[in-house]
Amino acid sequence: MYPILFQYKFISIGGYGLMLGLGFYLAYLLFERELKLRDMDPELAYKILLAAIPGGIVGSKLFHILEHMDEFAADPAGMLFSGAGLSVYGGFILSMLLAWVIVRKSRVPFLRAADIVTPSLALGYCFGRFGCHVAGDGCYGIDTASFVGTAYPNGIVPTTATVYPTPLFEVFFSFLVFLLMMRLRKREMPEGRLFFIYLVLYGLPRFLVEFIRLNPRGLLGLTQAQFVGILLVIGGIVGWMYTGRRKALQP
Repeated sequence: MYPILFQYKFISIGGYGLMLGLGFYLAYLLFERELKLRDMDPELAYKILLAAIPGGIVGSKLFHILEHMDEFAADPAGMLFSGAGLSVYGGFILSMLLAWVIVRKSRVPFLRAADIVTPSLALGYCFGRFGCHVAGDGCYGIDTASFVGTAYPNGIVPTTATVYPTPLFEVFFSFLVFLLMMRLRKREMPEGRLFFIYLVLYGLPRFLVEFIRLNPRGLLGLTQAQFVGILLVIGGIVGWMYTGRRKALQP
């Protein structure tokens, strides 16, 4: 594991930060390209990127704190300024809210913009999850003696036990979803449907992976992330139905 790739005095570059930055950059380039292909203003990609970066970081930290309130109460400063403790769900939700505001101000239909950015979301998530693995930030799974078992002795949250490398599982799923989104974007479908398909394919694998992750359990023995995953799947299905009905009502 490589939590710190380079350090000079007080300047350091971490594995997670590098992968996250690379993911944002490649997602931005892809989004910009997709806008140009549709003769839309590519500056929209830049505006959303400027909001998504701080929104992703703040949302990730806030969601993680909500998920681990006991640890936060015991050491607020340590948890706030730790390099670990970032929830991808939180970053995704806050970034999407900020993107919605920007799209509204740009007078671009939100569902149209959501469809265009969907492949970029899948690509960025893939790099973000790989960053979790590289840094060993503690979002891995329960102990296992299987051949996939991985130890993170040098991670931000170190462990010498062999555990399920759940970030790698999500990298695999998200890359497949990215390839699917790139293929489906060429098909004619109701506006917004590609985005809602992504919500389902984003929420479902995360819900399943959580069963072998080390996260606090709550109501019904499920984690907070699993409840968010359920909401995303339901939202995606409802959105799918809405886009179909909306198209049917159009003259």
